Amino acid sequence: MVTKQGSAIAAFGLALVVSSCSTEPDPPYAEFVVQVETETFVARIADPAAIVQFRQAMAGSRAGFPAGPLRPGDGGFNSPWSWHLDPGETNLVEAAIEVCDGMPSYVETHKSDFPTYCPWGARIVAER
Repeated sequence: MVTKQGSAIAAFGLALVVSSCSTEPDPPYAEFVVQVETETFVARIADPAAIVQFRQAMAGSRAGFPAGPLRPGDGGFNSPWSWHLDPGETNLVEAAIEVCDGMPSYVETHKSDFPTYCPWGARIVAER
């Protein structure tokens, strides 16, 4: 025979088990807010090693700036810009050629000039 107290304890235990099980897996990427002087953009990073590097840069324990191929459209994460960096090919680098440097707004109006974007003065300021 189950008492009311026993039923309550069992229900509580079941609630703990259910609440500790996550039904949604972590996404296979991380998104970082990148500041270039007074402007920002969002970089979605898919490579686990690059995600670690971006987090280290955000914490100030690693130098570098993002560099990756430019893709059309905001990618669903880089609004209001009509471009985004390729999530699978963007990395943190410490040096790059000058022709891929620039402000996000300049990239917006000169997309065809930027097969790759690498804003030298960029800082990783947040993860979202």
